[in-house]
Amino acid sequence: MALKKTFCLNHPDRPAIGICVITGQAICEECSTRYEGVNYSREGLRILQARRNAENRLHGWRGRSWLILGTLLSPISVLLIYLGLRAMIFFMGLRS
Repeated sequence: MALKKTFCLNHPDRPAIGICVITGQAICEECSTRYEGVNYSREGLRILQARRNAENRLHGWRGRSWLILGTLLSPISVLLIYLGLRAMIFFMGLRS
């Protein structure tokens, strides 16, 4: 069985050295970027970057939301503990 020679999508006169793992496009050496041991086309790298940016925005918002919630609830919690202690002292003083 003979191997079929594949050519670059962007440069039809150049043989492909790999296939982009995201787009599935055959790419030549000039069009290929090896990142983390894997071949990517320019479009594949853009898609990968968009996915990672979306993940970072999602995870970043979760982290910030806990910080905001903790900051807002912290003074309320301190106030409730203070009022609870004052009420306990007040009621203990009435019983004595």
